Order: sequence, then structure tokens, then C-alpha cells
Amino acid sequence: MSLLAACGKKDKVDLPNVGILTSDGSGEGGDTSNAAGNRGKVVTLTPATGFEAPIITEDKSGNHEATVDELLAAKKAAGITKDAVKRCMKEQTGRYMYDMMDDDLHTLYAEIFLIVKAHAKDILVSTTNSDDLQTAFMCVFQDHPELFWIEGYSYGCYSRNGRTNVLTFSGKYSYSQDECNKLQSKVDSWVDKCVWGMPAGADDYEKVKYAYQYVITHTDYVLGSDDNQNILSVMIGGKSVCQGYAKALQYVLNYVDIPCTMVIGKVRGGEGHAWNLVNLDGGYYYVDPTWGDSGYLSAAGMDVSSQGEINYNYLNVTSDEIGRSHVADNVVAMPRCVATEDNYYVREGRCFGEYDEDAIRRLFDEARTSGSRCVSFKCDDDPIYRECVVKLLEERGIFSLLPAGVNAVDYTTDNELNVLTFWF
Repeated sequence: MSLLAACGKKDKVDLPNVGILTSDGSGEGGDTSNAAGNRGKVVTLTPATGFEAPIITEDKSGNHEATVDELLAAKKAAGITKDAVKRCMKEQTGRYMYDMMDDDLHTLYAEIFLIVKAHAKDILVSTTNSDDLQTAFMCVFQDHPELFWIEGYSYGCYSRNGRTNVLTFSGKYSYSQDECNKLQSKVDSWVDKCVWGMPAGADDYEKVKYAYQYVITHTDYVLGSDDNQNILSVMIGGKSVCQGYAKALQYVLNYVDIPCTMVIGKVRGGEGHAWNLVNLDGGYYYVDPTWGDSGYLSAAGMDVSSQGEINYNYLNVTSDEIGRSHVADNVVAMPRCVATEDNYYVREGRCFGEYDEDAIRRLFDEARTSGSRCVSFKCDDDPIYRECVVKLLEERGIFSLLPAGVNAVDYTTDNELNVLTFWF
């Protein structure tokens, strides 16, 4: 069984092309097909990732000569009894990874969850197959962002007559139980503040949008930040990378009873990455909060970070849309996400089935009224998107929509998701 390697390199993938369009044609364009007179400069942005896989090792340090009775006694002392395992299994129903894994691994999943929760080590588990152990661990790891102290695990093989008869599991813990109790109080405080600000009467879409915004606006993407593979980096440090963003969003959404799991995989180019899967009104959607942080645009020379804008391109997208730049590498099958009703652009009335200058103009008017300097919209298909690019960029129709006196505009063209964004 393969496992993602830790990611230290920063491969590049094609993200939205960036450009500066001027009314006299002197700007720089990110899309080689944009306005005549612009220099065809294509900017390739570095993706925000930083994913590190859990560490899994075989423990060969001991003689592993304990008897099965001694191992069973240690397991009972740690609180991993048959009754506790049954209760735990019942409580896991509804968690995506648990529901999708093989039923015969549910007991192992529950054992691992209880072992990690108790900070226990060298505990007998109900398998002699190390691959099954890894599968069950990864399902627990992706289902439970609240287990912020687990970094991986080691396993011991107890052999008799050259055959492995039992395996034991030892979690790799970054904090002691006492330290976790103190840290949990800080996590609770952060979550309370977050949920307190959630709009009263919000539906599930609005809850996801709010949590997405909250995580992004309260987190800076910083490689090498402390605890950046768990929720502490976001909820205590305010600095993280992709796995921290994804686990924080998952934690908040699970807290308000919205099914959400973490997805791990790669972005185009091979960089390890983490994002989310949510279930809204019976439909599955993908969400990438890390790529929602539009601060990465500043790397291309655009002065947009000070405006505090959020990129909504990856808020509730389909399998086809996420698949253009992300490839999941989970140990269970991922759903085919086809629903679009709760996509950000659809719900916000920013998805166009035809070129509609009046509707686009209204978006700019609404932005000016609200004090925003950013307008973003999506097109239903490639021909409509191309028509918008031609009329607004190549023919400079955008300037008829801008306030009088504005003769330059920053923009991105996302050719994969058919999204145009303007800063003015």
C-alpha cells in the first residue's frame, strides 16, 4: 500500500492567469489571448500546499515477547473493551471514511480511535495485517480533526514460530494528555467565537460559506508554521498550510452538524495537498479553503492582498471542476460530485448561462455600493466564457462598466473553472 510522502518541494501548477488591463493597451496580460496591445505575459503561480503525510513505522526496538493474555490485560487497562469498541462504532456512523471503508475494518477503526484518544501505546489490535492497520488509521485520521495530537503511529509484530500472530498499535503523539487538555480549552474558545458570529437561521450553504470565510480571514499561509498539520496552527497560531486549513474547516463544520471530511491527494505537478468534501442537502461538493486565500496573487505582483478579498472559485465545486487541478489519493472511494445548486457562484447569482452585460454591470454596481473593489463571476461553459473574455478584455468592454476615471484594472482569468475576477 502506498502513502503520500512528505512534501518539501514546491512544484508549480497552472492557476488563474493574472493581468493588468489598461484602457490604452499599455498593461500586461496574463492570458495570451487577451486584449490587443497587451504584452502576452503568462504568470504561473505557486500553489499553496505544504501537506505532510502521517509517519508510519514498524517498531523493531523491543523483543515483543509479551503473551496474548498480557496484551489483552493492557488493552483493558487502557479502556479499549468490547463494549467501548461497540459504542464507538455506533458513534462513527455518518462519518464519510468510516461509512465507505470495508465493514470488516470497523472494529479496527474504533480500536485505533480509542487508543489515540487515550494516548495509549503498544495496544493489541484486531488484525495481523499491517495494510489493514494503515487503511483504518488513515480513515480515523481523515475523519477526526479533533485528534490534533496524533502525528502517525508505529506497530509491533508479535511472532511465534516465524509467523506474526498479533499486532500492537502505538500512536505518535505530539502532546501529552495534560498538554492536550490545556490546548483544547484554547481550541474551544476559538470555535465558540467562530460559531457565535455565524448568521442566525443560516442554512447549510451559508454555514459552509461563513466557516470558509472565517478560517481564511483568521489564517495566514506560512510554510514551516508550528503545528501546521493540525487545527492548532489555525486556532491558536493563526498560521498554517493546507492540512491545517482543511482540518480547521472540517472541525467547525462537524461542530455545526455539517458532514465534512478531509481529502488528501496531489495537485497537478505532484505536490501533496489536502482539501475537503462536504455534504449539503444530500449532494456532495469539494471545498479547498487553502486555495480560497487569495493572498497568493500577490506573488504575481498584484496589489490585491490589502483588500482582504477571498477567492471563492473552490467553494462547493464538482468532481469535474476539482479534477482539473486536484487528484484525490484516499484509501476509500470518493463520491462523484455532480450537484451545482450550492456552488458559490450559482447560489450568489454570479453564474451566467449567456453573456449578459446588464447583469455583469449590476455586479459592479453592487460592489461599489458595498465598498468592495472586487467582482468575480462564472460562466456555464467554455463558449460563454470565451465570449466574456473577448468582449470584456480583448475589446476592453470592461471599461464601460467601471466608475468614471478608472482606466486600469487588475484581473485573473481562470480557464479551468471559467471564472473572471476583476479588481478596480
